[in-house]
Amino acid sequence: MPDQFISLSYPDPPLTDGVVLLRRWAETDIACVEEASRDPRIPEGTTVPARFTEAEGLAWIERQWGRAENAEGLSLAIADAASDEALGAVVLMFRPRPGNVEIGYWVIGRARGRRLASRAVALVAPWALTDAGLARVEALVEADNTASQRVLEGAGFQREGHLRSYLVFERRRADAFIYSLVPSDLS
Repeated sequence: MPDQFISLSYPDPPLTDGVVLLRRWAETDIACVEEASRDPRIPEGTTVPARFTEAEGLAWIERQWGRAENAEGLSLAIADAASDEALGAVVLMFRPRPGNVEIGYWVIGRARGRRLASRAVALVAPWALTDAGLARVEALVEADNTASQRVLEGAGFQREGHLRSYLVFERRRADAFIYSLVPSDLS
């Protein structure tokens, strides 16, 4: 089935491992968006506003809802399972090839070092391949981002190649490693 007829629904119940909870973004998560906007790496590689205003933060949250509504993919808040505080994001975006999504993720600075991104990827990637019925989850990671590479490898992703000068940022280009997870990797 072509992707224009596939959409991703929010997992029901939300995905959790007892430490992280992956859920729909809420307007009350604006503090997380504000904190993310102050980290120079997050806005550079995502749509998080680099200059935060309340209006820009709320517009960002609305765009996350739109990803599911417009069948572009799915954006979930990475929340602390105990407090429900949003601490990051994990996003699945449809790729040009049917059944393929690209995964992206970030965690605000004060929440790093707690394996939240690792837990989020380990929850959502297998869900995408099993419950959502997709064929492939892929990720592009800057070649010098070893922390992100560890996240993917810990979730069973396989590194497939090195794409030279592939990623385009406002002021620079960067090499990327491409990773993938397919259903046979889950066995």
